[in-house]
Amino acid sequence: MGNSAKTYRVEGMHCAGCVASVEKSLNAIDGVQSATVNLPLENVRINFVQELPFVKLKDELQSAGYTLVDEPPQDLSAQKEKDIADWRRRFIWATILGSPLLIFAMWEMMASGEIGWQSILLQFCLVAPIIFISRQFYINGFTALAHRNPNMNSLVALGTGAAILYSLISSVNILFQLGITGFEKLYFESAGVILVFITMGRFLEARAKYQTTRALLELFDRAPKTGFLKKGDQWVEVPVIDIQQGDKVMIKPGGQIPVDGIVVEGSSFVNESAITGEPIPIEKTEGDALTGATINTSGVLIMEAQQVGGDTIFSRIIQLVEQAQNSKAPIQSLADKVAAVFVPVVLILAIVSFSGWLLIGQSLVFAFNIFISVLIIACPCALGLATPTAMVVGTGLAADLGIHFKSAEALQNLSEIATIFFDKTGTLTLGKPKVVEFKTDIAENEFIMKSASLEKGSEHPLADAIMKLAEDLDIQTSECQNFQAVSGKGIQGDVDGKTIQIGTLKWLNNSGVKLPLPYIEKLAEWEKNGYTIIHVASVGEWIGMVAISDTLRKDSKIVIQQLKQNSVSTHLLTGDRITSGEFIAHKIGIKIVHAELLPKDKAEKISEMRASGMKVAMVGDGINDAPALATADVGISIGSGTDVALETSDVVLMRDDLTSVVNALQLSKRVVNKIKQNLFWAFAYNVVGIPIAMGLLYPISGYLLNPMLAGVAMAFSSVSVVGNTLLLRKR
Repeated sequence: MGNSAKTYRVEGMHCAGCVASVEKSLNAIDGVQSATVNLPLENVRINFVQELPFVKLKDELQSAGYTLVDEPPQDLSAQKEKDIADWRRRFIWATILGSPLLIFAMWEMMASGEIGWQSILLQFCLVAPIIFISRQFYINGFTALAHRNPNMNSLVALGTGAAILYSLISSVNILFQLGITGFEKLYFESAGVILVFITMGRFLEARAKYQTTRALLELFDRAPKTGFLKKGDQWVEVPVIDIQQGDKVMIKPGGQIPVDGIVVEGSSFVNESAITGEPIPIEKTEGDALTGATINTSGVLIMEAQQVGGDTIFSRIIQLVEQAQNSKAPIQSLADKVAAVFVPVVLILAIVSFSGWLLIGQSLVFAFNIFISVLIIACPCALGLATPTAMVVGTGLAADLGIHFKSAEALQNLSEIATIFFDKTGTLTLGKPKVVEFKTDIAENEFIMKSASLEKGSEHPLADAIMKLAEDLDIQTSECQNFQAVSGKGIQGDVDGKTIQIGTLKWLNNSGVKLPLPYIEKLAEWEKNGYTIIHVASVGEWIGMVAISDTLRKDSKIVIQQLKQNSVSTHLLTGDRITSGEFIAHKIGIKIVHAELLPKDKAEKISEMRASGMKVAMVGDGINDAPALATADVGISIGSGTDVALETSDVVLMRDDLTSVVNALQLSKRVVNKIKQNLFWAFAYNVVGIPIAMGLLYPISGYLLNPMLAGVAMAFSSVSVVGNTLLLRKR
């Protein structure tokens, strides 16, 4: 069996330690090439050397304290809502029990009386159900500890477990007056309240994480579910999976187009925002392409299915999103390295602090307070969530704009781009040649009629420009006889009994056709502008010439200006003549032009720039720019859902406009800046919080951190990181 990959959901993950534990457990299995966890989406993508039975994977992960679920990630929305409801329920019950526990303990502390059996019994009866509600912390935490993969739950389980064990010993000591030194205090209220705060933190974190994934879950929900299939004389609603290539499918007004295909009957306006992010509906008539997951807004359409199942553009977009989500950005490597050793280091620091304070003469209660605080305040959750939550929000926002990153690395690399190379035809221009001017010695309508009548038989792209001109001017063409194409030179044929030739001036010159002197200056002007020029002769006499140019995208100039404002330099790559390239470049503000290039030459130009140490992006149409797109640090295909674009580019822009390039660049910078902020606060929290918990301020100020305050701080650290990430959604 060849290499394959599959994505599974993982239950029980909450922090970077969990991520490291899951990846370590799965990577240790023979047959697993690599396992990559996505914490916000709560899934793992496993690349197999050869695919393994699901049961084997599940059993291995179960022993580490996590549950593997064989379920596609697009089913995650309902699961996340269920998780939020579960944490809300736990938090409410823990609060109902924890509030009187805290109030009673504080009242007793202020009363400064002796602890009686009634107090012990009441506190135990309140804390016991809280422990039961929070049992998952202990099951997961101690299981992970037993497998030498301690995680955040291990710290919570050890901290609160130690407090409960200490309190039980103290209870026995007090009730039976055993006189054991150091065991005269109860920590039931600390353990209970810490569990309340941590449960609250998990509830808020689950809710905030759901918000980060909302855009992606909405994307998954847009997938078509059913379609109306022609069966006999009836239209029958069937699951989209039953629609096959070649089937006739009806789309009612307001209905969702289920698969990719072409219109065979009817006309309507279709909202393609699910694919392109563009909200303005596009008119569709017979012969036009339809894309699955878009919405038919008005008339009834009958389509013929062409791409179905996993071959539709929308399915491939989903695959792109999943691929990006299950990859890691280079910036995450530092957090991963810290997370891998974080929990063991915290355990060591807690033990060292506990032992150190005892050795310098502090009481067991004092040292125990330190031990619990260090375990509870440490938070690898913030480190683990810093990068992936920002990536999830960023790629979700990008999908709404019709921008799809193939990997987290591509998103990060785009934020660092200093130079962008643009292909000309089909990228800066529309790739649709248009007649911009013509000169003739005969009547204009007659000239256009003769030219268009001959061009009807040609398959050259320039022929379309002349045919379009005749159509726009409502000029009727005549039949052409004896049509002949002369490769690389031109075409000729008989129109209304006269031989017409259209082609290069050199070819016509060789046939004895001469350009009249009055037109030499105009020809030079057109050549300077980079126009493609064709000459027309009738019965051996020159009768006119036509200037054809590709249509420049209306947003080309402003996009180049915006890139300059973002300190990004721009280059133009083209296979056309240097004059044509320079003319286009001058019009839009690009100063550096590389012309007359083959596809491999474009790739070499990019390699030269990369060799100088510059981060380079290439923007192309994804068809003939494959080598250049693959060579660049970031390959960007614009306005294309083709297989080549999806395979060779790092970023796919579904909108057929250049503003998406700027949107992608700016979004990548915002996401990477947010990651840096998150990592700073996550590191800063632990760097400041752990030393305070260890009691380093005590010799200076006499301040000792209460374990309950440590629980509050820990609960809000990861919530604050996710909350900061959600600010990305404010545009």
